[in-house]
Amino acid sequence: MNLKEFIKNPIELEYFEGLLSQLNEKAEQLIIATPENDTGVYPTAIAPRKLLRDELPFHSYEDIKQRYSTKEVVDCTLWLRKMHGGLGSSLDRSDYLKKYGRSIPGSKSTDLYIETEQFGAISLAEAQIIQASKKASSFRKVVLQDLVNNDVKPILDEMWKKYEHLLNDNFSRLDSVIQQKLPTIKDGRLSLERLAPAGHGIFGYEVFKGPRPEGENIIACIGNGEDLSSTPDRAIVNWMLTENIPVVMVTTTKTERDMKGGQIALKVEGGKTYLTIVEKAQAEQAGQLEYFEKLGLREEDEDAFFNTNLVLVNFNALADCKIALPDLIENQKGEFVQLEGAMGSVLLNSDKNYRKSGKMLVHILNVNKENRTKFFNPIKKMDDFNYIKKEMKLNENNFHFKNI
Repeated sequence: MNLKEFIKNPIELEYFEGLLSQLNEKAEQLIIATPENDTGVYPTAIAPRKLLRDELPFHSYEDIKQRYSTKEVVDCTLWLRKMHGGLGSSLDRSDYLKKYGRSIPGSKSTDLYIETEQFGAISLAEAQIIQASKKASSFRKVVLQDLVNNDVKPILDEMWKKYEHLLNDNFSRLDSVIQQKLPTIKDGRLSLERLAPAGHGIFGYEVFKGPRPEGENIIACIGNGEDLSSTPDRAIVNWMLTENIPVVMVTTTKTERDMKGGQIALKVEGGKTYLTIVEKAQAEQAGQLEYFEKLGLREEDEDAFFNTNLVLVNFNALADCKIALPDLIENQKGEFVQLEGAMGSVLLNSDKNYRKSGKMLVHILNVNKENRTKFFNPIKKMDDFNYIKKEMKLNENNFHFKNI
């Protein structure tokens, strides 16, 4: 198969060929350290304090908010990149869509609607547009870019027509990045019988290598399109610019709602320490699922940092940064294997390379339980959405939605 003829985007081709090159490599197994077996893999809940102090570039949002909060317009170009590509198949909404004259599902962000006083019933994707336009009062310039697949792009393009009047010198739209559906593996060979996207790792890879908007002091923010909380405030951006912070991964203190999600960890290997993420699937493979789920919830534990998939990049602070490929995830779907990569893996593999020069690329910004809804409100099922709608009515400030 000639991949160059099939994959038109050279960055996506480079990314997919990188995943493909790992297909026959033995995947690294992360085994969490226990009192009986010190493997050198420490989620923050159990990491030695000296290791946390010396090797984890950790910051508390509450501290950042206190020290870097400002009412002034932040002199930067805030580049908001919203991921709208995921179908969200676990969220059944076929009957729900009929209420809004829709029959073909797109992404969760285009298919879930909220009632607003000013605009009536609008989708979450539309709400992202309106919300971003209002952010222009806090930043010198705001640029919104949709990260989509071919199925979702026409739906979003049609929605944008309603809001073209919002575009101006301070608020603009950058052409969508389209994630292509790619070949899978069947019987050990590439196959076109089933096509599938190769994970959100492409967006973490492409943000460094693809075109950027015009403007100075560019801060990119990648977040989920259905999550209206996936946008930074002025304090976070002001801190990154003031302190020259290159990359931020936003985490939140783990609660019982987060038992299945990935946790930030430190790994000691060959006398060096690296950041990594321990995922549920890895813990399950190692026979540590119950242990993994309880980490951070036991009385003796420190906080566990739950990965939110909200990432910020300060291009002023990037120098000689070689972006790494993510680790391959082999997602078995019947007789086919989808080749995927995660955004967090791109950043942490890049951080590992960066540390060889004695510097740290990725910083962890943790948001406590009280403030988590300011930056993290995932919608995995309809109950989540119903809960969020209820909370929005009770306290719209929590969702940066006061003016909508």
